[in-house]
Amino acid sequence: MKMVNGLRNGLVAINKHVVMVVLFVAVTMVVSACEKAQLLAPTNSSLSVSAAALVIPSGGSTMVQAMVLEQAGTPVHNGTTVRFTTTLGRLVPVEAQTRNGVATTTLFADGASGVAEVRAVSGSASGGTGDSLTNSVQIAMGSGAVGEGGVSVRANPATVPVAGGTVDVIATVVGENNAALSGVLVSFSTDRGTLSATSAMTNAAGEARVQLTTNREATVTAAVGARTSTVTVGILTPATVALTASTATVGQAMTLTVTPATGTAPRVVINWGDGSETDLGIVSVERRVTHVYGESGSYAITATATDNGDSFTNSVGVTVSPRPSPTVSVTPTTGTTAQNFVFTVTPPTGGAGIRNVRIDFGDGSEVSLGAITTATPVSHQFSSPGTYTVRVTLTDGGGAETFGIVVVNVS
Repeated sequence: MKMVNGLRNGLVAINKHVVMVVLFVAVTMVVSACEKAQLLAPTNSSLSVSAAALVIPSGGSTMVQAMVLEQAGTPVHNGTTVRFTTTLGRLVPVEAQTRNGVATTTLFADGASGVAEVRAVSGSASGGTGDSLTNSVQIAMGSGAVGEGGVSVRANPATVPVAGGTVDVIATVVGENNAALSGVLVSFSTDRGTLSATSAMTNAAGEARVQLTTNREATVTAAVGARTSTVTVGILTPATVALTASTATVGQAMTLTVTPATGTAPRVVINWGDGSETDLGIVSVERRVTHVYGESGSYAITATATDNGDSFTNSVGVTVSPRPSPTVSVTPTTGTTAQNFVFTVTPPTGGAGIRNVRIDFGDGSEVSLGAITTATPVSHQFSSPGTYTVRVTLTDGGGAETFGIVVVNVS
């Protein structure tokens, strides 16, 4: 009987031990399962996503954060898992745990262009619906950040010389609020000439630069995605000048009219063909300049026009006539010592610049007529018979003299 009671007590002790072992194993399995399961946002939690930058270059990146709050507005437990997805680019990491309610990842553009939508989820946390959706954010990358009219292009300078040349072509790319976009690839093309490159990346100022070499008018197109802009590089108007010369006479000022080509303003130097030059400086409108030749003959007047490094010449011929002489006539041409001879002195046509006209009768007497401008009669009587050469001397404003003569027979 004692043996039976001892066996019974032993079995009871064994059963208690087995129960304790089973309970320990069960608890351990539950704890282990809890440790392996992800901690997610509880029901009625809210989730909102934000980005450090909403516009990034095609080779750039930006930090993205998701804030998860419980229904009461307090942060979810640290370690709550948030999963991120994107429609463009690459996220690192794609899953992150919260700290003080915030989970963080980084979006890399990886050379892509467009608009990426980054979304975050955790358990049953809500991000709202429709226009009030908060668990996603849109980030523009590269050309995707360019707004309407966000691409413009210009050339500096806007023209090349007739012989050809090279200009800088600058494309400017901006986004919202005209903010400069850097790291955007711009494609260039031209209908004439040669480009130094067919593409370039915008700098911090949002500018992409290439060079165009051409000797004809060319249109350059800058494109970023579907956005385009054009600029036309023109050819400089030749800085030619037209020349018109008036008649020329020795000792008298002749007039040269210089007319530059429309829209040009060259520096013009005149070579008069007699060894002298006149620098007119910049000539943008018709200009008249005078010159006095000292000797008669034929001369070639040459104008050299220089503008933007190019020089052009044009010439006009001029024939310089001798100084005009006064004329003298007498009535009668033959007479006696008792005859009163009338001499008519006529200055050259115009008579401009005459200082004095003097008549020498050849018998030792003379008369000064002054600066006559019209035919002037002078009477004279000779005291002795003979043949007399009457000489008229005209002195102009420059001191030069010309002459006229007539012969009288006195008996």
